Amino acid sequence: MKKETSKQESDFPKLGAPAERALAHAGYVKLIQLTKITEADLSRLHGMGPNALGRLREALALKGLSFAGSTSAEKPTKKKAASPVSRTDKVDEFMEALVHPFKVEVQTLRQIILGVNKNIVEEVKWKAPSFSYRGEYLVTFNLWETKRIHLVFHNPMIASVKSKLLEGDYKDRRMAYFTDRKDIQAKKSAFEKILKDLIKLQEA
Repeated sequence: MKKETSKQESDFPKLGAPAERALAHAGYVKLIQLTKITEADLSRLHGMGPNALGRLREALALKGLSFAGSTSAEKPTKKKAASPVSRTDKVDEFMEALVHPFKVEVQTLRQIILGVNKNIVEEVKWKAPSFSYRGEYLVTFNLWETKRIHLVFHNPMIASVKSKLLEGDYKDRRMAYFTDRKDIQAKKSAFEKILKDLIKLQEA
């Protein structure tokens, strides 16, 4: 009975059974708990392999978190990446292979984002399309969620953007959600305005 409760309360991404058992036996059910342990220590749990560690690392990063002793959540904004063209090619390949209930909607939103400003760059980050402007992240899809389309605006300046589409009260990020293509079209103008306002703040 206790195992079922832990599963229901957990916000971990989908992991293999050995890794899930390892976390449960160690008493971990929330991502926030992993900020108190180093990745090296977690890797020592029996059943915790590199794939599971990678998924947990990505899930933490989407929430602006990281393992103890790690600054990986802060470094991506300063990291120099490949050219915009090569990243777009990689996103195209990623989208072709993607299996997701909202694949069409993700593609629709991807095109809307890229249409806001010609200098928006895309890449595959945390196993999802991610977008940046002048080296600073704008927004990333959270594809772990399959009940709706989930976008994460992981940029500290997003706190200064006012919009009814934005949810959450985090210091450095906000969330936006869409239910289907009809919902995307209804919210398109407001969504584009969020991106334009965020870009203006970065240019100021």
